[in-house]
Amino acid sequence: MRVGINLMSVIPGKIGGMEQYVRNLLAYSMNAGDGHQWFLFLSSHNFHTFEAQKNVRKFMVPDHGNAHAMLHFWMNSLQLNLWFCPLLVLNPSDVTIPSVINIPDIQHEYYPEFFDAHSLRWRKDNYQSSAERCSAVLTLSEFSKQTILQKFGLPPHKVHAIHLDASREFSLPHNEALNQQVIQKYKLPSEYGFFPANTWHHKNHLNVFKALVTLRDKHQIRIPMVFTGFAQEAHQNVMNYITNNQLWDQVKWLHYVPQEEMPYLYRNAQFLCFPSLFEGFGIPLVEAMKSNIPIVCSNAGSIPEVVGDAALTFDPNISDDIAVKLAHLYLTPEARAELVTKGVHQAKHFSWEKCARETLAVFSSIAR
Repeated sequence: MRVGINLMSVIPGKIGGMEQYVRNLLAYSMNAGDGHQWFLFLSSHNFHTFEAQKNVRKFMVPDHGNAHAMLHFWMNSLQLNLWFCPLLVLNPSDVTIPSVINIPDIQHEYYPEFFDAHSLRWRKDNYQSSAERCSAVLTLSEFSKQTILQKFGLPPHKVHAIHLDASREFSLPHNEALNQQVIQKYKLPSEYGFFPANTWHHKNHLNVFKALVTLRDKHQIRIPMVFTGFAQEAHQNVMNYITNNQLWDQVKWLHYVPQEEMPYLYRNAQFLCFPSLFEGFGIPLVEAMKSNIPIVCSNAGSIPEVVGDAALTFDPNISDDIAVKLAHLYLTPEARAELVTKGVHQAKHFSWEKCARETLAVFSSIAR
């Protein structure tokens, strides 16, 4: 099978799960020696981050060239059997060979208020039309599959739910020297809850801080929290709330952290807090389970599907419920230990090998 992958919009290190998805798919194919040939269509800002190998060829799409015409030329001249667009929409939209897209979630259909007018219009104009034109749609959970089927009216056989996994760093042996380096570098508290997420509106940071205020002011419970992530639309509101409510003595905000250090932020934490209002998957949940730390999280979106019984859940819209569950997990070692045990079992459901096998099965079913 000769597969072209449109990676022009990949921003290395900032796409998260989708970038890991593609890299692990290629690695699996190379290790399996399955004979598939991969043709990567890249841009100037990511060309150097992908490696050409025996069955992997790279093509640079010029930033100011006629990308549409060039992609069609390459599809024909390379005699591709399949076109894969892992980043949301079909591009080119008029592809003439079997095609697959990956839509992680359709949050905009449920929370349009979280998007500016331009972003919302782009999603409305492109998501459903891409899903209708392509041969198959991949998504990251049964939850997302059902929402796509419901909102877009696609036939059930066209949409495939395939779970992701944690990044490879979470499967590496523990490195105590690196662990101590991370502790010292970030001056980590001896005990803390951890919440890694960019400050998108749907990540629901504000309700966590409201819960922390409730615990401090009404119950004299102070839970230190460590946060990572890039500043996004809700960032200023979050920063203002922390300042106005004098929470900085409980909060450490680390912004971007290199991927190789992330497992140690998890492993030193008392728990993962994941209060998202809407998720198509939620890789931090798997990262926490593979780091042997307990999870306290939202009961919304795909999250219950991913965690199974290996988490203490709350209603993400009710800050008092978040407060109760945070306090219980923080103050109860037995509860934490029980969830860690359940998490070890639940984590076995996720692997990049399984993800790659299922992806390739979809490709094979539609390739010409």
